[in-house]
Amino acid sequence: MKSSRVCNTKAQLEELIMDITCSDLNRQMQQLVSKYKRTGDDRFRIDAEYLRAEFDAWWHDDYSEFLPPN
Repeated sequence: MKSSRVCNTKAQLEELIMDITCSDLNRQMQQLVSKYKRTGDDRFRIDAEYLRAEFDAWWHDDYSEFLPPN
C-alpha cells in the first residue's frame, strides 16, 4: 500500500514537488549515464551533467528553499 502525502502549506507542496522532480531527474540521469557507458557517446554524459546543473540552479540546498528561475 502506497502512503499518501497531504500538503497543507506551500512549503509542504514545494517539498513534494522537489522530491518528485529529484526522483525523476535521478532516473533520467541514470539512463543517460547507462547509455554513455554502453555507447561511449559523450553527448549522453554531457546531457546528464546539464540536468544536474539545472536542478542545482533551482534548488538551494543550504536553505532547502525552492528558487524558480528569474
